[in-house]
Amino acid sequence: MNLLTKSIESWEGTNQGGDEIAGLYRVRVDANMELFQPKRAAADYAKATELLNGPDGNKADPEEKPAARLGYGRAIRSLGMAATQQEAKQASRDYEEYFKLVSRLDDDGGDAAATTAAGKFSDAIIDGIQRNPYAAWEWGMVQRVAGEYDKAAEIHRLAANAFEEIGDKPRSVISALDRGIDLAAGLDDSTDAKGSNGKKLAMVQKTLEDAITSDVNVEGRDVELLQRVVAKEGEARIALSGVLWSSKEKAGAEAQFGEACSRLDDLNADYQARENERIKKGRMPPLKIKRLGFSIDDIVGADEASCSRFKNDKYIQEKLVWPQTLQTKV
Repeated sequence: MNLLTKSIESWEGTNQGGDEIAGLYRVRVDANMELFQPKRAAADYAKATELLNGPDGNKADPEEKPAARLGYGRAIRSLGMAATQQEAKQASRDYEEYFKLVSRLDDDGGDAAATTAAGKFSDAIIDGIQRNPYAAWEWGMVQRVAGEYDKAAEIHRLAANAFEEIGDKPRSVISALDRGIDLAAGLDDSTDAKGSNGKKLAMVQKTLEDAITSDVNVEGRDVELLQRVVAKEGEARIALSGVLWSSKEKAGAEAQFGEACSRLDDLNADYQARENERIKKGRMPPLKIKRLGFSIDDIVGADEASCSRFKNDKYIQEKLVWPQTLQTKV
């Protein structure tokens, strides 16, 4: 790390090309991510982007600019709720720019190219999302941290569609469930079935219910991925129970909470049984490389699934990325 820093300082001191210095920052980024230093990594990504937008930026490989934008977003995404709203909003802008850069369509900056307050996006951005739905899911999570719940929900809807189009049903369902969780987070405490926001409450309930039932026919050979789907379903049921409870639908809330606990506890019991069988047969555990978590594949799985964990504020904030608005409903 010290050698990289000295190299950067030397190249900057001798006025080397901005594209070359940006490359050094990108190398140091990798080291910072490996050392679990996401804020330092984000700062280096920001500097690399600044250099790539400078006079020598056109000399760099065309993939460098989108990679730097995506890298910044992922560094902040890995912070979860520990990121500030300002950091999350900047990361969101970088994700958006990334999708524009990788899109096969032109984004000319006109009215159709803008991101609206309602969370609608240009055709160019949607095309970019279709090319990388993994990054789209991450963008939605960053928007949740930024407090932009409607935009987060729309992005997760687009991610769900993109995953569906490539035949990835499990990740499509996870994205759809997160869309419902986003919308639940956006409900204020005064929302009730008979009030002026009754239509929004009904829409949130239906979105969550539809997403929850959509995982019925999910199949695949990736056992851990399917376990993550069930864990996310349990999370969505807990969120739905909170929405129902806050709207004074006690019976429905208790039914959803009970089903969530049953599903999560069964999931964890199955995991423990598989682990005991593995140990009994003397098989090695799957290789798991510890890294900063930012991906849809880094979410809670069977080993951490438990209804009792929802009483742990740290778990809800760090693992599930639930904002305070949603935590108060559970």
